[in-house]
Amino acid sequence: MPTTEFSFPELCTLLGRKVSPDDIRDSISMLGVDVECIDNKKIAMEVFPNRPDMLGIEGFARALKGVMGIETGLAEYEVTDSGITLYVEDSVKDVRPYISAGVVKNVSLTEERLISLMNIQEKLHITHGRNRKKVAIGVHDLSKVEPPFVYKAVGPKEISFVPLDTDVRMNLAEILEKHPKGVAYARILKGFSKYPVIVDRKNTVLSFPPIINGEATRLSGKTKDVFIDVTGTDQKAVGQAMNILVTSLLDRCGKACSVENVERKG
Repeated sequence: MPTTEFSFPELCTLLGRKVSPDDIRDSISMLGVDVECIDNKKIAMEVFPNRPDMLGIEGFARALKGVMGIETGLAEYEVTDSGITLYVEDSVKDVRPYISAGVVKNVSLTEERLISLMNIQEKLHITHGRNRKKVAIGVHDLSKVEPPFVYKAVGPKEISFVPLDTDVRMNLAEILEKHPKGVAYARILKGFSKYPVIVDRKNTVLSFPPIINGEATRLSGKTKDVFIDVTGTDQKAVGQAMNILVTSLLDRCGKACSVENVERKG
């Protein structure tokens, strides 16, 4: 089972009240997790695979609110139409067939929130996503790209971009050979003659799933609108990961907006 660690003061903030470790110790056991340690600084625990929503502090706080009687019942979130279309070409069907996309607007990404978002993304990759093979996630600054978006499969040398954490433009084959993330996850795309990419109207690359995002859409403290893509080989798992990411942001701030998927030949 994966082990996760959260800041106890941050947990209290999300609960909306100040509590002591003793106040919540018994309640935590009702969530079916194994607590390794809890004090005024941190809480560390093992989370069962059937509760990926609790891999992030926002989802854990939401579950804890229920068992503590702070906020009971099913959490409800309003979703409006973003007006954005994602075209899904049939070229991806044999490579990485499933994709879900969404937008969260009016976010306030403090350093703490950025770290929390990156942590839940990586934990979902490792566990729920089976090291990105089953599910991979991309998060992007929407202001830096122009919809509509296209999810398609292209040749290894057909398209190039600057991958995250570099300043060097590479094609997809070069990324798999030279970029640390490419080297680590190239095995997922082994045997395929084409690789999946997500591009915008101007052919700017948002993501090369399940490998790496583009540097062009990197999040920052100035980001106000976030575009999220989740791709994978299991449609249900893709949808679950999207729900976890979006609700984690909404529990902090923001407004959820849907993205329309439209299938087309390509």
